[in-house]
Amino acid sequence: MRTPVIILLFVILLAVSCGEPPMPPSDEEMIRHFTTHEVAFRKVYEIMAESSEGSFHYPPLSPEEVIILDSMEQSDTSHETNDEQDIPVYGLLKPERILLDSLLSEIGCGFILVDRREWGTADSVYVSLVMPYYSHGIVDAGTSKSFVYDPGLRSRRNIRITEHGDLNEIYRRTYNDTTLYKPIKGNWYIELDHSI
Repeated sequence: MRTPVIILLFVILLAVSCGEPPMPPSDEEMIRHFTTHEVAFRKVYEIMAESSEGSFHYPPLSPEEVIILDSMEQSDTSHETNDEQDIPVYGLLKPERILLDSLLSEIGCGFILVDRREWGTADSVYVSLVMPYYSHGIVDAGTSKSFVYDPGLRSRRNIRITEHGDLNEIYRRTYNDTTLYKPIKGNWYIELDHSI
């Protein structure tokens, strides 16, 4: 009689554990990853700060934009140089886009959300980046952890920044809709976003 009870308990335990969503990487893992690839993260920021225009999603949500633009180089324009044939996408030329694709692959992020606008004086530009690193769930409900560059984050209202405890443990205690930030270095942060 004990064997069926043990088997039943095992099946219940297995069902419960399989139903749990996977745990996002710990803050420590993400900080280690950032430190290992810091040069690549900084290069992504430099390209976006120096060469891009406007606020956008990179790579573009519509791949046809880039494919159409890049395929124009294959048309019969042998009298033009490569520079003249390259039409920028959000201000980014083809060599910059190729480098960005390589950097995104290196840092393990599929895309970047770029927010770029004038800040203070006409010469000053505000650039923030969100680079999702982990995501589980659907658009309206799920958990994500991202690398964020934002020079104005600390000055915004209703932003929860913590330097103590792992963000995963903090949100798991409540399971409410939560957006938390943890500083990494300078203007770089980990963002945990959880919605139910």
